[in-house]
Amino acid sequence: MREALQQGAVFWNGGEFYGTPEYNSLVLLDRYFEKYPDDADKVILSIKGGLNTETHRPDGSPEGTRRSIDNCLRQLNGRKKLDMFEFARRDQKADMKETFTVIQKEYIDKGKVGGVSLSEVRAETIHEAVKHAKIVACEVELSL
Repeated sequence: MREALQQGAVFWNGGEFYGTPEYNSLVLLDRYFEKYPDDADKVILSIKGGLNTETHRPDGSPEGTRRSIDNCLRQLNGRKKLDMFEFARRDQKADMKETFTVIQKEYIDKGKVGGVSLSEVRAETIHEAVKHAKIVACEVELSL
């Protein structure tokens, strides 16, 4: 990871569910930033979350959003904020405006999260999302 950063790879993407709850990419990032604390400000960190870790289904409810972001922040032990929080999938049951309001007021406005990113979404979802939040990045759904 250090070599990647030194070679200019500054955009790092991980996930709350990339690995087990006890040993995922956030655990590896925490260990890295513990060893190299000065590197935290050199990295743009985008973390995917927003899944119910028991059912592996999207959970964009206010409670699910808080649980996911708080878990990600807890696993980083204050060594790095989330530059971007990225829902892994859209929760069709959740009100997007309500979800993004929670992120904005409770995390972005308080400096815990830098911005909202989207993952594997269709154009329609992007159009709807930008009505409710400033979207800083997007991984588009690509199907051949």
